Amino acid sequence: MTRVYIILFILVSNISFISTSVGDRSPTYQNNVLICMRSICKKDGFSFNETATKDLDIWTRLLWNCRDECRYRCMWRSVRVFDDREFTVPKFHGKWPFRRMFGVQEPGSAVASLLNLMAYMRMSAQLSRQFPVRTVPYVIFWHIFTLVCMNAWVWSIIFHTRDTPFTEFMDYASALSMVMAYFIAAFVRIFLRFRKLVGLMIAACLLYYGMHVQYLYGGFVDYDYNMRVNLAFGIAGGLLWGVWGSLRWLTGGVYRHGWRVAVFAAATAAGSCLELMDFPPLLNVWDAHALWHLQTAPLPLLFYRYVIDDIHFLRRWKYTEKTVLMSST
Repeated sequence: MTRVYIILFILVSNISFISTSVGDRSPTYQNNVLICMRSICKKDGFSFNETATKDLDIWTRLLWNCRDECRYRCMWRSVRVFDDREFTVPKFHGKWPFRRMFGVQEPGSAVASLLNLMAYMRMSAQLSRQFPVRTVPYVIFWHIFTLVCMNAWVWSIIFHTRDTPFTEFMDYASALSMVMAYFIAAFVRIFLRFRKLVGLMIAACLLYYGMHVQYLYGGFVDYDYNMRVNLAFGIAGGLLWGVWGSLRWLTGGVYRHGWRVAVFAAATAAGSCLELMDFPPLLNVWDAHALWHLQTAPLPLLFYRYVIDDIHFLRRWKYTEKTVLMSST
């Protein structure tokens, strides 16, 4: 599993991210956008004129401005031109052409993000039923962890529904918070007895996260740097969980539940390889990113089964420890 994470890091280190693409630089696309905006937009370029408004569906009126609607229409006109000339269909503004559904810009990724959110909601409810806070106070940590993850998937849904500078910022910031939450959770669990060390690590992570969010909010985003930060914390967290879970599992006995988190870490690493792939969306909906989100949807069910089993283990361990101390006095 360590080898998988090393390969993943090497591959992503050689990826560069750009905001413009062949499609939106083509004269056909640019000319069509200008013609479209003169035809259906007001002078500000964002509002629809009265004639165009009558022909719009409710989803376009709610979610889209005139300039972006023209970009969408002209993107598909350009795609047909590329197809007719038997050229490879390119990206437009850094994205593959997606067919909108009910106004949703990237329906595959939005639906997959919703499935992830539902998985966390289900396991959060199960956690609450089995471990009330009044009887198991330290379960609050896992509730905070769950809220961080749920927030990330909410913003993923919003971002894939409508890509704007603000939704992009919130998606990137929230995604990093979830990746770092998994890393912090692994560190807390492994070094549970070393409270000062755990406290210092949490403080350092929160400080770095605040600095990174401030950087993202600064305007110009270095996508390569942001990806490397996510990858670094993702690999660190994955290795911690994977090695820890594997060692616990191999130990056997009361530690046998460790296999769940080991499999979770391996499946997460394997699924992340989809993010390295880049191909036109299947059925104009499912690109590699959407399939990656779809692959992660069932994984929280496995992870939280480990969490639940581990809380049971910790409760038994504390009870046994207290019994030994009492019998020795």
